[in-house]
Amino acid sequence: MKIKNNNTGEIMDALFSRIEQRKKTKKKGSYTAFLFNKGINKIAQKISEETAETIIEAVQGKKKLVVQESCDLLYHLIVMWSKLGINPNEIWNELDKRMKKKGKKK
Repeated sequence: MKIKNNNTGEIMDALFSRIEQRKKTKKKGSYTAFLFNKGINKIAQKISEETAETIIEAVQGKKKLVVQESCDLLYHLIVMWSKLGINPNEIWNELDKRMKKKGKKK
């Protein structure tokens, strides 16, 4: 999947759609389907692991590895959102509200 102009929204939407598809089809051999089958505890465990790995690489100043671990972390976070029935737009709307609140405080 090649994304034109590196559009972040398009990338996130495509990833979320793929994750939702795997949740519905439970495609054999799919890591995403495996996570859904294992449940929220396994998904949370993976988020914890990926968070720690991202932090370790950041502390060591390994930018390329931080990028890679951040991708893993985001993927698992989106799997968790999907498992809980959260659409990424809910996250973006909340971030937008918070940014507007911070702007008003100044």
